[in-house]
Amino acid sequence: MRDRQEIEQEMYHAREDLEQNLGELKQNVRETVDVPNRVRHAVEEKKQQARELARRGKDGVVRAYDRSVSFTKQRPGLVGGIAAGIVLGAVGIVMLLRWRDRSRPWYERAYSRAYDAACDLI
Repeated sequence: MRDRQEIEQEMYHAREDLEQNLGELKQNVRETVDVPNRVRHAVEEKKQQARELARRGKDGVVRAYDRSVSFTKQRPGLVGGIAAGIVLGAVGIVMLLRWRDRSRPWYERAYSRAYDAACDLI
């Protein structure tokens, strides 16, 4: 049978382990329940992610701009032709729509405007 000193020694070690585990448990509970600190940490992490995303987006825009500038410098005639084509196409569409509206007789134009106005009221 064990003597009293061994039992006291075991009880002392058990108490020490229990106090240590209790201290660790309290620390874990404090960290888990400390909501403001956890929120602050999460917000900082998301801010950092947003900064990184903005930086990558900015770098992509700068790269695309630099490529478009170099392309324009290499082929100014092509870029000018494309721009002129877009402008001429827009002017042509506007003129075509005006011609179509003017080529109809006055009573058709008046009727369509009155019909459109009546439809707006409904």
